Amino acid sequence: MRMKAETTDDREVTINAGQALYVIPEGDGYSCLGFDVVIERYNRLAGELGEGFAQFLPELRGTLTGYHAYAALLRQARETGRRFTCELSPQLTGLEGQRVEVTTLYDEQRRFKVGKSTGWLPIHLELANARSTGGVAAERRYRSVRIVRSHQSKR
Repeated sequence: MRMKAETTDDREVTINAGQALYVIPEGDGYSCLGFDVVIERYNRLAGELGEGFAQFLPELRGTLTGYHAYAALLRQARETGRRFTCELSPQLTGLEGQRVEVTTLYDEQRRFKVGKSTGWLPIHLELANARSTGGVAAERRYRSVRIVRSHQSKR
């Protein structure tokens, strides 16, 4: 079931309750954000903002009011001029520029160079190789992370 949002800006956010997603128009397409992801991100950011910022109210899960509360918190945080760290993976912090092998919570193994995005709310990135200038968002938690030595060419 999809419900249309009333918004204060030009974007109409809708709810896909069956898949527990907020559906957000982006250019010619859409971006989706899970109800529980919104709650987790809201609570981490509110925690880093500190005293005076309450945790997400459980009864707002999956509501347009909940999404608007999340969007408002993002605006408030951005306006502080601070650079936040709450969306970085604690396991990758300090490993930026290193090549790692991870085992995900789903028992998948991957190797990548650890990167970090720019801006006021950075995330870690999985860079495919040393020449990569961008990559996919890293996960926040892994079952394991280990640094791997890159192969050096013999001269």
